This record gives sequence, C-alpha cells and structure tokens, in this order.
Amino acid sequence: MILQQLCAARGLTLAQLAERASVPLTTVVHLDTGTTRAQPVTLRRLAPALGLAPDALRAALSAARRARARPPGQGGLSGWR
Repeated sequence: MILQQLCAARGLTLAQLAERASVPLTTVVHLDTGTTRAQPVTLRRLAPALGLAPDALRAALSAARRARARPPGQGGLSGWR
C-alpha cells in the first residue's frame, strides 16, 4: 500500500497517479498490492509523477514488498536466542 500512502501525502488518488504517469491503473494497483514488480520503464514514469527519483521509488516498493512477505514478529533477529 506504499503507492497509496505516497499518493495520499501528495493529495492524489491511484487513478490520478496512473493518469499522470501514463501507466494503466491495473498496473499501479498491482504494484501497490505487491502482486507484481515494477519494470524500469514503469518506475521512470511513476517516480516523477510522485516527485521522487526512480531509485527512491524502487527502494520504497521493495521495502514494502519485503515487509508484506515477513510474518508479524518475524523481522530482524528478534527470534534468535
């Protein structure tokens, strides 16, 4: 849901982001939910529409995807004894 958060901070909806970036709304939604990974061309289109560098957007999407993949309480070394 990182794209939704980034959009909200800028007063945009996902649909407005998609329109500004000339990217299909379904692609934006799939990126936001983590069901697909962004292609470089998609990052280059979305990033300026959010006022970000493509590398910063890639990092944010990757971090969000990793956080979703990790069950609650399973982050870091907290489970080690």
